[in-house]
Amino acid sequence: MSGSRILCLLCVGSILVGLGAPMAADAETVAVVNARVVSLGPEGDLERGVVVVRDGRIAEVGRDIAVPTEARVIDGEGMILTPGLVAAITPLGLNDTIGSGWGGLGSTAPDLGAGFDVLADVNPNSPQIPEARIEGVTRAVLAPNAPGRASDGSARLFGGQASVIHLSQGYELTVRPGAAVVMNAGAQGAAAAGGGRGALLTRLAQVLDLVRAYDRNPRAFDRARLEHAPVSELDLQALAPVTRGERPLLVEVERASDIVNILNFAEQQDVRLILSGAAEGWMVADRIAAAGVPVVLNGEDNQAFTFDSLNATYDNAAILSRAGVKIAFKPSVARIVFLIRTPRFIAGRAVRHGLSWNEAMEAVTINPAVIFGFADRFGSIEPGKDADLVLWSGDPLETSSVARMVMIRGVEQPLTARNRALRDRYIGRLTAD
Repeated sequence: MSGSRILCLLCVGSILVGLGAPMAADAETVAVVNARVVSLGPEGDLERGVVVVRDGRIAEVGRDIAVPTEARVIDGEGMILTPGLVAAITPLGLNDTIGSGWGGLGSTAPDLGAGFDVLADVNPNSPQIPEARIEGVTRAVLAPNAPGRASDGSARLFGGQASVIHLSQGYELTVRPGAAVVMNAGAQGAAAAGGGRGALLTRLAQVLDLVRAYDRNPRAFDRARLEHAPVSELDLQALAPVTRGERPLLVEVERASDIVNILNFAEQQDVRLILSGAAEGWMVADRIAAAGVPVVLNGEDNQAFTFDSLNATYDNAAILSRAGVKIAFKPSVARIVFLIRTPRFIAGRAVRHGLSWNEAMEAVTINPAVIFGFADRFGSIEPGKDADLVLWSGDPLETSSVARMVMIRGVEQPLTARNRALRDRYIGRLTAD
């Protein structure tokens, strides 16, 4: 056998061993002891709790849990154990840039709006992912760019599909594909539809009627009806779960009147909504709560960047939560590079402006899990769920606290990133000068 063939076989063997390593780790039994356990689940807040992890899932949670003899023990004395954090409506892993601005992706193809999915664009080797893990983020809700006009100038009412990933090492990161369909119901959406809110809502009603007709009998559907419609057959297929109530519309909207318009539209069309942004949501908080619609808001909004957000305020989160609205947080476009990996800092700011500590923690853990449909697997520390756990040196909403241990699906993750390794390599030279 030639040397090259031997080398090739050795390489394949090394790859197979590497691929098998996570499976062995998944089978490990781990017990975290002595930490304050903030479960955000039925067990509540345990001053000195025990969490047992077996085969990648949480097996037991409580105060007086016997530690299995085979378990690897992690002593959390003086630390706080929480579920992993969720970065919601984020371009995390979709680009490797350092510049500011929304670094997500979108389609400008005339025939690919709602049918566009960003999952194939995720780079598991993006430097953003290990940076986010170091900050305690273990899941992310990826969203495409908000829709605009297509490359040929035609209207594009939908930006594509939001999907959920986990952030552990490896290449199979998908948790929930097609978690929502993205659209804009503000000035941008109105511009895409012809310049007015009325045009947008009329177009949307037309599209949903087409979707229902298509979904009843795709083979018999008259495709000539699509000739002047702002959607393609690919979009009809992607929107069918929306009209069935199986998939929500994730609607970017800021102005209070636009929020009321889209709530009324959703009630008439019997579709589910998730509001994104909602800078003026506090002004119609009771209306949002009555509709049972969750909001993923930008906790950094406190000034009028656009005419749609003239009444933005840091108090938004607290007012919405007091009204009974389930909230989560997304990063600000202006500070996207930093905040995509630190949702806890956005939550911490909201506490300063009236949100309770527990509500803020829910907004970056269990709430986004409920909103985007994966709470059966993640978001709280309770038996049967994936073991996504973070052990913090102190209050996770304080900027001075750091993650001492991050576990995703029962596997402890390295708290290292290339960016930080380069920093540590050269910082000595800089300080010496």
